[in-house]
Amino acid sequence: MRQWLISNGFQGLEGQNTPHMSDEYIQSVSDRYIELYEKITGEIFVKAPIDNIQKRIQSNVLEYLNSIA
Repeated sequence: MRQWLISNGFQGLEGQNTPHMSDEYIQSVSDRYIELYEKITGEIFVKAPIDNIQKRIQSNVLEYLNSIA
């Protein structure tokens, strides 16, 4: 991903916008991270449902914060 960003002129400088990423490129990066997860953990990656993502993120963050309080 980092190499792709650099090769597309993005270096994280102030005022720069992230270059457009095609759906195919995003899927290939996702597939690679899933493959790495499975190799490292030895477990099958199970994708979470994509409906109501904001609520799921909020719930997970609150659960974590409560666990460290």
